[in-house]
Amino acid sequence: MAISFKRYILKNGLTLIVHEDHTTPLASCHIVYKVGSRDENSERTGMAHLLEHFMFCGSQHIPDYDIHLQNVGAINNAYTSQDITCYYITLPANNIETALWLESDRMLSLAFDQEQLDIQKHVVMEEFKENFLNRPFGDMWILFNQFVFQKHPYQWLPIGKNLEHIETTTMDDIRGFYNQFYVPNNAVIAISGDVFYDNIVNLVEKWFGDIPRGEQVQHKYILEAEQKESRKIEFLREVPYDMIMKGWSMCERKNPQFYAFDLLSDMLGSGQSSYLYETFVLDQKLFTDITSYITSTNDPGVFVIMGRPADGVSLEEADQALTEYLYHFTGGDNLDRNLQKVKNRVESLLLNNEIKAEDRGSTLAVSEAFGSIEEFENEKESYFAVTNQQIIDIFKNVIVSDKENTIFYRKKS
Repeated sequence: MAISFKRYILKNGLTLIVHEDHTTPLASCHIVYKVGSRDENSERTGMAHLLEHFMFCGSQHIPDYDIHLQNVGAINNAYTSQDITCYYITLPANNIETALWLESDRMLSLAFDQEQLDIQKHVVMEEFKENFLNRPFGDMWILFNQFVFQKHPYQWLPIGKNLEHIETTTMDDIRGFYNQFYVPNNAVIAISGDVFYDNIVNLVEKWFGDIPRGEQVQHKYILEAEQKESRKIEFLREVPYDMIMKGWSMCERKNPQFYAFDLLSDMLGSGQSSYLYETFVLDQKLFTDITSYITSTNDPGVFVIMGRPADGVSLEEADQALTEYLYHFTGGDNLDRNLQKVKNRVESLLLNNEIKAEDRGSTLAVSEAFGSIEEFENEKESYFAVTNQQIIDIFKNVIVSDKENTIFYRKKS
């Protein structure tokens, strides 16, 4: 990451990151709270995502959040992950104080209006139904996470475990979650674009400096025990075809081995020239589609392979062929060339993420929230340092049969 920045920490613990880019007339404000679905109580899930929605319903001094952004030509949005919640605003640089005014007021004094909470609960419940319950294959990731994670709160997605948890959330629940996590010492704010460091420091001190520090948030979670035998489960659903998902526990985002896993997922299952696609779709015709993913999470995540068996191929046949291939994988004669190919692709993606000032601001904010910007500054070098042996070692130590988790997602006959 070749992004210049300056860091400033307020007395209340809020971390400010400033990136100056005077080639653009715009500025962006990214504020990341170090709270995601992993910070929820297992009996009250979906809270982080619901609060994200509720944050747009106004604060005590600013009942209409969006109108002020519209008046200064701003665009804004937010997202919730398992690890963080991020709010971002992009606007003409001379209006950056508007963004700071709005964000500071809802950090300090959110308006806890019951009618608005009821509206947002309904919105989130409809989102749950549309994307996870009523859509074919919508609950696959919900079922997969619940199966793979036995103890860690990654076992549920940001949307929550079920509709009941959202429906029964009370104002006291929301207020308690907000008071615990939406405090300056649990947040990072990154300002990027046509701004000047000294001016931004003064503005952030003006709008955020008097917000009281909260209790120190302890981000400690129950880790998974080492898996010593394979696990398999089957689900029957009203879907047009069968699917298979397989997963193996992998390292956390900040682990140096992460880069090897990321490149391997691209080599195995990203695009029509990947190992899995060429072998099982083009050559053997056992699958009509097959991909691989990794979960880039703050705590240990999962290396995932997901595929759709071809017509006439049973899940059992597809599974047997896939495991036979994976557990005898050597990379072949083209391993070095394929590894270099995905390294080049990653370099392109990294450079693409640095084109816009708002993207640079997002990268800085999230990196700082995940630990520190410095830990991610040399990512290109980390990717390019991955060796063939590291790839082979993953198949020796991680993608092995006794650490395998398999879901058969079967079409009802």
